[in-house]
Parts: sequence; structure tokens; C-alpha cells
Amino acid sequence: MKRNQPLRRKTALKAKKPLERKTPLRATGNLDRSAPLPKQSKKRQQENRDRHAMKNAMFPDSRPPCIVPWCGLLADDLHEPLTRARGGSITEPDNAVPTCRGHNDELTNEPAWGYELHLLVHAWDRRTYAEMAEDRRIALARWYAEHLEEAS
Repeated sequence: MKRNQPLRRKTALKAKKPLERKTPLRATGNLDRSAPLPKQSKKRQQENRDRHAMKNAMFPDSRPPCIVPWCGLLADDLHEPLTRARGGSITEPDNAVPTCRGHNDELTNEPAWGYELHLLVHAWDRRTYAEMAEDRRIALARWYAEHLEEAS
């Protein structure tokens, strides 16, 4: 078959009957909705209240500095190393680290340094939140020790 020839059907198209409903639709009440849908579910609202209370308990007086070692800004957000999409909790204190808005956005793109400093955790990592937080503290202390040694 030559490429410039149009394709032809071997059999003719069959005429189909229009679809018929077996059971007709019935109006079951007033379809006019006077109240708008809620922006968040009750469960999500409670989870956000718990997160806000956790943040206030962790940092009661003021905004902490960004946890990224080379950043000198104050934190705007709490970043979750084990994200909700990966099965993490947003109300667990060991799964929340303070970051500035720029580094929180940058960590969303999963840079390699985020995994090296344990500011990002893979979904298959089955350690407890406390173990992850301890590894994060060790990695950050190691980073500070290496870079303070180079500066002196």
C-alpha cells in the first residue's frame, strides 16, 4: 500500500440505535443549593488547628531562623521532610522544620542537598520520626563542623 493513499474500511459502518435509559431520571428534591460547599473538610480543619497549636508550642516567642545552614533569614513556613503525599504527618513535631519561603519552595523541587541534610525523606524510609530528626541533627552538625573548619 502506498503511503499517499487514504485508508479504506473493509466493512461499512453499521448504524447504531440511540442510547436509551432503562430507568428514567427523577427529581428527588430541591436541587437549589443555598449553602456553598465548605473550602475544607471538618477533618482538615481540625488537622490545621492541631498543626497551628504544634507550631505555637514549638516556637512560642518568635520566628526561628531557617534550618538551611547557609541561610540567614527567619523562617516563614514549617517544612515536612516526610511529606503528606509520602505518608507523613503534618502534626508531628519531629516531622516539621522551620524554613524560609524560598528554601521551602526549593525543597519542593527535591534538590540533592535536601536529602543529604535529611530535610527530605523518601517514602520507603521506614524509620520513626524521632530517628529521622536525630539523623537530621547529626547531618546539620556535620555540615556546620566541616564549613566552620574551612572558614578558620
